[in-house]
Amino acid sequence: MKIITIEEEAWKQLNSRINAIADYLKRMEDTGYDDLWLNNHEVCQYLHISEKTLWRMRTKGEIAYSKIYGQYFYTIGAIKDMLNANAIQSSDDYVQELMAKGKSYIEKGRKLKTGVNS
Repeated sequence: MKIITIEEEAWKQLNSRINAIADYLKRMEDTGYDDLWLNNHEVCQYLHISEKTLWRMRTKGEIAYSKIYGQYFYTIGAIKDMLNANAIQSSDDYVQELMAKGKSYIEKGRKLKTGVNS
């Protein structure tokens, strides 16, 4: 076994890069629900806002959505993007709380499809 020594500053930089990669991978794991579509009611419950507020956000272009037969749908990823775009301080804790509540609500309320059935 070889022992390799490096300068302290080089070690700090290497350790910082490793931690950044680990953080990135953790975030990538949490995107499993980003493509899940939610309706108006679900989004309003998650964000604790009224449908009128959600309508204002939609008309101002603050949140991405799709309209199908008169109903509006949003992805969790679009909600996260909107929250991050409007963040004044780090909103990671709020986004994590939103994801936990969303996962809990979805798992209780409906069954998720694990595969694509076309």
